[in-house]
Amino acid sequence: MIGVHLWVPAVFVLVSALVAAVHARRRRFAAEPAGATPVDYLVHAINDDRCTGCETCVSACPTKVLELIDHKSRVVRFEDCVQCEACARVCPTQALVMHKLDETPPPIRLPAIDANFETPVPGQYLIGEVAGKPLVKNAANLGRFVVEHMRANGLRAGAGGAGSVDVAIVGSGPAGLSAALSCIHSGYSYVLIEKEQVVASTVMRYPKGKPSMAEPADCDNVSLLPVFDATKEELVAAWTRVLDGAGVRVSCGEAVEAITRRDDGGFDVRTNVAAYRAQRVVIATGTRGKPRTLGIPGENLPQVHSRLDDPAEFASRDALVVGGGDSALEAAVALAGAGARVTLAYRGRALSRAQKANRAAVDREVAAGRIDRLPAGLAIVADRRAPARFEVERMGRRRDARGVRAVDPSVRPAAGVEWLGIG
Repeated sequence: MIGVHLWVPAVFVLVSALVAAVHARRRRFAAEPAGATPVDYLVHAINDDRCTGCETCVSACPTKVLELIDHKSRVVRFEDCVQCEACARVCPTQALVMHKLDETPPPIRLPAIDANFETPVPGQYLIGEVAGKPLVKNAANLGRFVVEHMRANGLRAGAGGAGSVDVAIVGSGPAGLSAALSCIHSGYSYVLIEKEQVVASTVMRYPKGKPSMAEPADCDNVSLLPVFDATKEELVAAWTRVLDGAGVRVSCGEAVEAITRRDDGGFDVRTNVAAYRAQRVVIATGTRGKPRTLGIPGENLPQVHSRLDDPAEFASRDALVVGGGDSALEAAVALAGAGARVTLAYRGRALSRAQKANRAAVDREVAAGRIDRLPAGLAIVADRRAPARFEVERMGRRRDARGVRAVDPSVRPAAGVEWLGIG
């Protein structure tokens, strides 16, 4: 795929306090002896349309310059910035970039697509997170948009001849599912290809009871796929009803190996299982990667998890959740609800980075005695003689625990973490 430099129009958050902090630094350096090298400070530019609130930049910053406010990254302590650019390097959606104060932000590198999300290969579309449009509502809306664009530009049902489908869709996330529903609505034949064994695998891997927010809040869902604030189960149930009712078919367990444009303008799509012919192709694969680890010894042991699938598995067991973002809070509440004895360890004193509803849920569980929160001065010490035993120590208090721990991989623990090995 050809790549180009492209900056998606968005709101850049660069408050006056940040600029003032830069000038204050420059004034301090101006007082240095003659001959001192002037410093061009880098400032942060945050694209709210791309920020998913994943906290990766927040956890990467060594001096806590960033915080999550209303589910978006914000610069709150620029005076502590050490100019390492770690936040920009780890941002999975390129929502955060750093640039010189007197220069414009650098462009985002995205696949080459036009305003209709068509690639330089005519008839091939790229939508969803992989196209620079993260969030479920954006993805679902684009699924409908590209199919309507095909129809408006003359795609005729059945024109590909025998053995050809009108549209081949790669990926069964919200973008792909929405595109399939729109194909049915428009009378187009299609094949929906999914490499995993389940539909919408990213959503299906959410922990039981995990809230799913219908973001962005400032746009309506115009797709045929339901998108609303709900738990994972409620959202999946609503999707299942709609997909079953429409008769959507998904070819699971098929990984696409090649997509080739034929001389007649159609496409050959080859998977590890079958080969298809299509008039148009929609790529809606997403960009989900590997979870970020804590970077400490013992984190690869069997009972250390970077994802919580079923909280009920930990009923009546001790669980340590490390992190203070939405993922960590949701995991802690789900574990407590399942009957686990939960300790929530967070390096800060306030859970300001998480959404208000998640903070309130944790407060209720703490008040009820189902979550023990350890906000600061944390040390986790494993008993090397009995790897299944660990202690959490804070302000002279120790808690002996055995069992499992669920980790929010986007947040690094306090500097007091010495060694952890939970068998």
